[in-house]
This record gives sequence, C-alpha cells and structure tokens, in this order.
Amino acid sequence: MSEGTGGAAQAPDSRRLIRSPRDFWGGLALVAVAVFAIWASSDLPGMRGFAFGPGTAPRMFAYCLMALGFGVMLTGFLTDGPPLEDFTFSGTFGGAVLVVALIPIYFFAAQIGKMVPGVSHDVVLAAAGTIVVVVLAFLLTHLAPRGPLFITAATIIFAIAVRPLGLVIASYVSLVISANATKEVHWIETLIWCAVLTTFCAVLFPYGLNLPLQLWPRF
Repeated sequence: MSEGTGGAAQAPDSRRLIRSPRDFWGGLALVAVAVFAIWASSDLPGMRGFAFGPGTAPRMFAYCLMALGFGVMLTGFLTDGPPLEDFTFSGTFGGAVLVVALIPIYFFAAQIGKMVPGVSHDVVLAAAGTIVVVVLAFLLTHLAPRGPLFITAATIIFAIAVRPLGLVIASYVSLVISANATKEVHWIETLIWCAVLTTFCAVLFPYGLNLPLQLWPRF
C-alpha cells in the first residue's frame, strides 16, 4: 500500500490547466519576442514587387517565431512536464556586467581617440568595447552560464561594431565569440563556418535586402 501511495504521489498532475509549465512559459517568452520584433520592424517597408524590402525578412521570421511559440505553449497544455525550477540571476548577472562595463568605454575611447591621428572616434570605441566585452566574458565564465554569457557578448559586440567596423568584421568577430558558448567547439571548422556565414551576411543584407550597411571600417 505504501509503495502504491508513493508512486501515485510522484505521478504528474494531469488535472492542472498548465500541465507543463516550462513549455508554456518558454513558448510565451518566444511569442513576446516575436511581438516585439514585429513592432520594432513596423516602420520598415516590405515587399517591392519580387524584391525583398528591409522589413520583409524580420517580419517573416517574427511570424514564424510566433507560430512556434504558440505551438510550444500548446504543448504546455496538452502534455505533462516537470515543474519550474527556482529562478536564478546568474545569467542575467553576466549580461548586466557586460553592458555596464561599456559605460566607461565611452569616456576612455574619447581620450584615446585624440592620441590616434587619422582614426575615427567610433572605430576606437568599437575596438575598445569589443576587447573589454571579450575579456570580461572569459573572466565571468565561473560566475554565469557559459552559453547565455557568450551569446550576450556576441550580440553586444555586433551592436557596437557593425557601424564603425563594418558588417564583415562585426559579423565574423561576433560569430567567433558566440562559438565559445560551448566547450566542445572545433576551431578549424568554426573559423571556416564563420567565414561562410559572414560572406552570406555580406551578400544578403546590403544587396538582397537593400539595407544601408557598410561592409568595411569607416576611418
């Protein structure tokens, strides 16, 4: 009797409305990101005949993400799953440190830029910010999850480097940094694949989507 009672206590509760909380809330987060992306790209023009406009791809991917999010949410209603774990600030902590560390960069880059003749202030800022983010990301690997930490670092590097350093350098560096999200990276294959993806971005965004992105640094 005691064994039967213990087994019944461990069985998932199918009477709950949300039977798999992880799937439900994860899907809801995807839907929220998709809604934000649709709103953020609402002022970009769409299709122009048979040619993609700047807003076509972002909205198309956003709607696909929204559909996937609703699918994951539906899984949370129809299937049993484990409960939510306690929330941890470790991943948020690592990303916050990387963002806050960029604040003094604006001050020091202005001073360094005066000592480097013929180089734009934006280029110095992007280079200094990239170095600081990379160094901090490696130093924080023992305090924050490796995956979210390096994905956040790669996103920040692309954001601060794409205008002054150009799409080619910003894409390649951010892709290489994001590869550090796992310890099982194979560097020869990674460097080749990053070059392939960078070439794809350099063709897609300026020419396929007609986005005004420069390819090389602006000195």
